Amino acid sequence: MNYTDYIIDQTEKLLAIDSPTGYTDHAARYVADVFRELGYHPTMTNKGGVIIDLGGRDAQNGVLLETHLDTLGGMVSEIKSNGRLCLTPIGGMNANNAEAENVHVVTKFNGTYEGTLQLINASIHVNSDYNTTARAWNKMEVVLDAAAFSKADAGQLGISTGDFVC
Repeated sequence: MNYTDYIIDQTEKLLAIDSPTGYTDHAARYVADVFRELGYHPTMTNKGGVIIDLGGRDAQNGVLLETHLDTLGGMVSEIKSNGRLCLTPIGGMNANNAEAENVHVVTKFNGTYEGTLQLINASIHVNSDYNTTARAWNKMEVVLDAAAFSKADAGQLGISTGDFVC
């Protein structure tokens, strides 16, 4: 495998790890493990950072590479009567950038569910305001890829307010 293929492969793997603010430990551990496989000795900071000594000619000419491993996301702020979810943004997430994205709802005790973040009344065929509706969090909802047609159905899945959405 050449360097470009390796970089693309590792980027795809890292981007596939859900890591909204508060959930970065999986991504940080992945990065540390990859560097261990490459023969380095990474250490983790108390805040979840990964430090790797890449070596060099001397201690005064070191190189520091730093990056954010967390991504933007949301949190369930309400479960609607139809089982769909209202979100509040985490980390500055903008509704314009999230429309039609596939998401993972991470429950506190019952696993993860997939869904789609979409405009409320997302059918352009019947919603004459579709193109002009401002994409704001109070106009968006998550439709779950699970049988959740009521608030009680979502509750049976273990989904509750405060659950993270990646």
